[in-house]
Amino acid sequence: KKERKMMRMMKIFSLSIAILGLCIIHTHGFRPKHPLPPIRHTTATPAPHDPEPAPYSVYWYQQTIDHFDWGTQPQTYPQRYLVSTKYMQMREHNGHTCAPMLFYTGNEGDITWFYNNSYFVTDTLAQEFGAIVVYAEHRYYGTSMPYGTSSFDLDKVGYLTSEQALADYAELIPVLQTQYGLWGCPVIAAGGSYGGMLAAWFRIKYPNIVDASLAASAPILQFERTGVTEEIYNQIITNDFAAVSQDCSNGIRKGFEVINQTDLQTLTTKFKLCKPLDDMADMMNWLINGIGYMAMADYPYPAAFLEPMPGNPVNISCQEAAKYEDPVDVMLAVMQVYFNSTGEVSCFNTSVYMNSAASNTAWDYQACTEMVFPISSNGVDDFFLPQPFDINSLNEYCAKTWGVQPRPLWVPTYYGGRNISASSNIIFSNGQLDPWRGGGVTQSISDTLVAIVIEHGAHHLDLRAPNPADPQSVIDARKTEIELLHKWLNI
Repeated sequence: KKERKMMRMMKIFSLSIAILGLCIIHTHGFRPKHPLPPIRHTTATPAPHDPEPAPYSVYWYQQTIDHFDWGTQPQTYPQRYLVSTKYMQMREHNGHTCAPMLFYTGNEGDITWFYNNSYFVTDTLAQEFGAIVVYAEHRYYGTSMPYGTSSFDLDKVGYLTSEQALADYAELIPVLQTQYGLWGCPVIAAGGSYGGMLAAWFRIKYPNIVDASLAASAPILQFERTGVTEEIYNQIITNDFAAVSQDCSNGIRKGFEVINQTDLQTLTTKFKLCKPLDDMADMMNWLINGIGYMAMADYPYPAAFLEPMPGNPVNISCQEAAKYEDPVDVMLAVMQVYFNSTGEVSCFNTSVYMNSAASNTAWDYQACTEMVFPISSNGVDDFFLPQPFDINSLNEYCAKTWGVQPRPLWVPTYYGGRNISASSNIIFSNGQLDPWRGGGVTQSISDTLVAIVIEHGAHHLDLRAPNPADPQSVIDARKTEIELLHKWLNI
């Protein structure tokens, strides 16, 4: 039971974003490697309350499955990518006609979902630079399945790594540059969360392909031996609520303590759960993630990034909690803001943490190999119950589930951890309210490795569409990001 609780928390804490994937059957094999013709032109569907992003075309590229094998007939798979040329303008650059490329490094989900939630890239930056916009889907997510429905078989899932994903992007970009006549033109990588990590690592590992990167809310330091404490993620969540009201923070702390001592039948009734609760770990994980994701997506306006929520949901939840004295009622009021702000939910499912269901299978494998984020709570500096990070339990789970053993030190070893001063032209933006800020680069390393901390900002707020409710800090951050890219790339 202890192991079950530990592993659920481990996987969920490491899942920074979850997305609804589209279901489609793919084939794989030996095919000519060239971009396939567009299947359709699509008008993007914006997130609620956001302006409509530029329309895009959907393409598939026959991508190499294993970039690090030297076989004479490499297997390929259809990798999906989106292209928007709405703002593309050919201009003089360094002696020849050019248009920059804005390349979004797809992360752990359906690529269309990222497109519809990053208007600053699809429209603001694209218009500013006259750029072509490309959103490439991460292998094993969305519809980009190397082996179709067999992609997660144990003998096939091993090609799911950040290294292979970056190599996908490095192979695709020159093909597109040839197709659109953009050789020698600047390439700007952009991404948020895990996608932000990939954007930063893309510039670090492939400076010949990428000229600059915007890495938003990218916790590239959320690993062992980087100097980041295991407790910082949960401390930031706690501080977000305490900044609104210390009574609110204290009420949540007390709520966890009381709920942990309450019988499961009472909790099933009190929280109107869809099915009887049979494990306290399920209840605790549901509460922990609802509170954590609310802090992560604490935007100043209504949004449905993870769940439909009102603007400033942390403030709203504390206002609702203040109406009650009973600790269980306090927690229920907080959960209502995250899981049922629309009032349309008749019962709660403790196994669902967000409205847009994630590609949990793929991320579970990544969390068992490279993406090992040591996160814990101590119950003193945060309002959660004490929960240490247990690498032994993680090892046992991953061996049983995937037949692999996590390598906690591989990412900082391979990508550099804090020692990335040899690189350049990377913007690291982090929201002050975002729990992942603790694992981000929050101090500039050089004039070309620049950190921006956005006061009152949540998870990659700067990538979202400009909004009248935006704090001045994110308006200034976007302005700085544009100025730095102009300066570095001379465009």
